[in-house]
Amino acid sequence: MLREIIPTDAEALFRIRGDYEVTKYNIGTAYDRFDQAEDLIAAMAQAYREEKEIRWGIALKPDNTVIGMCGYNYWIRRDARGSVGYDLERAYWGQGVMTEAVAAIVAFGFHNMGLNRIEADADARNPASARVLAKVGFRQEGLQREQFYEDSSFNDLVLFALLRKDYLTQS
Repeated sequence: MLREIIPTDAEALFRIRGDYEVTKYNIGTAYDRFDQAEDLIAAMAQAYREEKEIRWGIALKPDNTVIGMCGYNYWIRRDARGSVGYDLERAYWGQGVMTEAVAAIVAFGFHNMGLNRIEADADARNPASARVLAKVGFRQEGLQREQFYEDSSFNDLVLFALLRKDYLTQS
């Protein structure tokens, strides 16, 4: 289930964001201090209040424990456009959890936020993320070669998008 991320989720977010394998394809390094998770929760709440982004915790129904997060990294109302991003605890990889979560936030984006275009990008070294996006209906639109420097090398970024008209056709 998707739900609000609250301060008591800091331990779960630290577990997720503190795992190098989870964060290695995201901006920034793995967390090494608990206060980084607390700061992330506060920053997400502030960005939500300012209507700049919206993120949800991915929680297990039996005990409501956060195992990941997903949401809109930005929302540009004038262009009816937003960009999705996500993280998932390693123990839940390959089980369809993220595909289900991304499908839900995409539906929310088109039906509740009035989006016309939803964007996503993925590190070219992360084919699992590209598969999630493809399963939800995103199309690869481009490649930014050597777009960022990390792990002692320049790396490519793959660009994806899903348009409202394509989403409605496939639904």
